[in-house]
Amino acid sequence: MAFLIRDTLLSKQNLGNIFICCVLLLSCSFSSAVESDINCLKSLKATLLDPLGYLKSSWDFNNNTEGFICNFLGIECWHPHESKVLNIKLSDLELKGPFPHGVANCTSLAGLDLSSNELSGPLPEDIGRIISFITVLDLSSNSFSGQIPTNITNCSYLNVLKLDSNQFTGNIPLGIGQLSRMKTFSVANNQLSGQVPDFGSNPGITAESYANNVGLCGKLLKPCRSSQVKSTSTLVKVLKSNSVVIAAAAGFGFAFPFSFCFFLPRAPSVRRLWVFYRGYKLR
Repeated sequence: MAFLIRDTLLSKQNLGNIFICCVLLLSCSFSSAVESDINCLKSLKATLLDPLGYLKSSWDFNNNTEGFICNFLGIECWHPHESKVLNIKLSDLELKGPFPHGVANCTSLAGLDLSSNELSGPLPEDIGRIISFITVLDLSSNSFSGQIPTNITNCSYLNVLKLDSNQFTGNIPLGIGQLSRMKTFSVANNQLSGQVPDFGSNPGITAESYANNVGLCGKLLKPCRSSQVKSTSTLVKVLKSNSVVIAAAAGFGFAFPFSFCFFLPRAPSVRRLWVFYRGYKLR
């Protein structure tokens, strides 16, 4: 009986020790997360030029009270007294500089709005790692340049992606169309080219999402040249299958595919069809 009581007491003592350890671990984890978010904002402040002094006057890191960063301009926390950043909203402050890599330290960040500033340079190639849990990313109306990183397709929680009114070039990563949570997408007013992503029947994405990018084509826009070539190739195969040889004349371009045709009598010695097709030679 004495052994049983002793074992029970030891068991309760062990449970108490385990509970204390868990509390300490959670406390350490929380402290680490809070410190990480504070470092995130310190890095952001150091990276961005603030000519109007908005961040300088509001972001005071000498305050050590709990949740003090939640009172910073443009910062929303998960809880008012918990220094874990939920959203960063710094639009229209005339901020300058590159994309702030330091936001990677805001490990619980869900929204980043840096729109209508004067930020420039390329987006980081590993942007999908830096803001992997982001749901809203608005970088519109800046001067970002270069290509849209393919890695952005790793931001699988994105609901809103606004990159319009920048200086992006090259192709749009087609994998963006596979982000199933996407509701709003805009790359208008850039210098993009190539095929656009296919978002299926998403009503929030229209031709206006791609406006003023003369090189873009595909769904909602003009057909891509590769599609035209494919259609032409199919036609050639059909004609050849009927023992008709296509000989083309260049120099003609009309608004409709086949401007006019001369069909020569189909005889054993005469088996040719002349087709004037947008000024291109088809063989």
